[in-house]
Amino acid sequence: LAAIGKPREAGRAALVHVVFNILGVLIWLPFIPRLAAAVSVLSPGASELEGVARLAAETPRQIANAHTIFNIANTFLMIGFSTQLARLVEWAVPDRPLAEELEVRAKYLDTELLVTPSLALDRVRLEILHLGDRVREMMAQILPAVLAGDRESLLAVSKLDDGVDALHGSIVTFLGQISRQSLTEAQTDELLKLMEAVNDLENIGDIIETNLVTLGTNRIDEQVIISDATRDVISGFHATVVRGLDAALVAVTQKNPAAAAVVTEMKQEINKLADSAAMHEAQRLVAEEPNRLPAYTIEMDVLQNLKRIYYFAKRMARAAVPEVDLREAR
Repeated sequence: LAAIGKPREAGRAALVHVVFNILGVLIWLPFIPRLAAAVSVLSPGASELEGVARLAAETPRQIANAHTIFNIANTFLMIGFSTQLARLVEWAVPDRPLAEELEVRAKYLDTELLVTPSLALDRVRLEILHLGDRVREMMAQILPAVLAGDRESLLAVSKLDDGVDALHGSIVTFLGQISRQSLTEAQTDELLKLMEAVNDLENIGDIIETNLVTLGTNRIDEQVIISDATRDVISGFHATVVRGLDAALVAVTQKNPAAAAVVTEMKQEINKLADSAAMHEAQRLVAEEPNRLPAYTIEMDVLQNLKRIYYFAKRMARAAVPEVDLREAR
């Protein structure tokens, strides 16, 4: 029972069973005539019958007794070698890396709901929230990694994008299956908006995995140390972008025009923060510090990529809710 739902444990249990039987057969091969004779003596006979009728009466019990003797004898013979057998099985079916064990899969997509597009689209919204949680985790981990982390922390963020890509593929495939159903005009419009939102989230993941991770690697290669003051500026900008992403996810998954309005109206705040950060960077450029020019380039690129992430969050929000609803939310 413990192996149910655990492929590695189930594989090991199956291998133990196979090895046990193969070794048992090899052990018993020289003694088959003796085993047959012992089974004939132990099993009840049907001497009153003849021919096929006698075979039909005696053979099933003999087979059962032979199987019982085989298993009991093999168990006693091999019980002293249980440690060696366990090591053999562990070698043949090794532990898989944790990342493989925790492969990200869709939680809410159900093909049985395809015949009811409205329900299927609702499930897509739930799965987009699942995808959003994965992207949100990348956002949380990338800032400390890109500003001061080591290569391992950057690699960990990069690997998270594998889950984003997997969920993106599952959702897009499911939306394609929905599109083959009989949809109303409103459902078709909703499907296209959800497709755009999924693609926007995947683009955010790519920005983090490709651009920001690369900038973190460049910081390490260039031996750049980012000052506390600059970290505070970038952290503030990052927090605002994350707030916009969170609101965009609410707008998409809950059809919430108020949340969409929050994201779109953050544009002025984002631009103001970007201008303030640029001014700070210009002042830092003349600071008496080593590697000042590489540091300036990396810091400005981090800010520009965070601004791109906000752009995709804003596009998600605007696509998720009709323009009339956005005006009413204001």
